[in-house]
Amino acid sequence: MKTLRLTSGDRAILLHSRFFSRLARATVEAILADTTVSTHEEHDVLFREQERIDEVFFVLSGLVRLYRLGKDGREADVAVFQRGDMFGVNAMFLNHRATANAQAAEPSIVARVESRRLSQLAAEETDVAQALLEVVCHHGKMTEDCLADDRLLTAPQRVANYILSHCPNGSETFSFRLPFQKNVLAGKLGLAPEALSRAFSMLRPSGVVVKGRVIEIRNRQALEEF
Repeated sequence: MKTLRLTSGDRAILLHSRFFSRLARATVEAILADTTVSTHEEHDVLFREQERIDEVFFVLSGLVRLYRLGKDGREADVAVFQRGDMFGVNAMFLNHRATANAQAAEPSIVARVESRRLSQLAAEETDVAQALLEVVCHHGKMTEDCLADDRLLTAPQRVANYILSHCPNGSETFSFRLPFQKNVLAGKLGLAPEALSRAFSMLRPSGVVVKGRVIEIRNRQALEEF
C-alpha cells in the first residue's frame, strides 16, 4: 500500500459522490483537509471482519469487494463498491468494528476519512448526519435487494435482471461492456463462477451473446420474459 495526496481529480470524484454531494462546500473542505489516499494492488485486504477501523473509505478508482468468510473458508460477497462509493460506514456506529472483510478486486485507489472527525461533524451539523444516514439506508436497501434476489430468483434470472438494468430505455437490442471481471460479477450476484457461466448459456436462447466482457442483447422482450 502506498499513501498519496488528494488530487484535484480525486476531489472531483468525491464531490459527486452520494455523501459529499449533499454537503455545503465549507463542510466538504473541512472533511477533505485531513483526507488521505492509498493505493492497493489486486487482492490487497483493506481490513478484516471484526478488526478495529477508525476510517471510512471512498473508492476513487478500481473496485473493492466486501465479503464474509464461512467456517469452511468459503467466501460470500456482501457488496462490490465502485468509483465514488463510500464503505466502512457501519463500523462508525458499531464500536469501530468492521462488519465484513474488504479486498481490492482489482488495482484500486481509496480515499480515507477519519471516522472520529466525521462523527464530530455529524453531531454538530445536521446535513452531515443526514448524508451519513442516506448512505447507511442505501447500503441497507442494497442488502435487502440482494437477499430478495437470492430467495426469489434463479441464477439465470439474477443475471437477466443485471443485464436488463444496463438496457437503455426503448432499446430492443443493445450491448455493453461489463465494468469488472466475470468473477466479480459472479460474487456480486451471489453465484459461483461456474454457475454464472451456466446462467449465460441458459440465456443464449433469449438472445444473450457473451464475448469476453461484452454482453450483447438481441431480444430484450425475450429476456424480460425469461
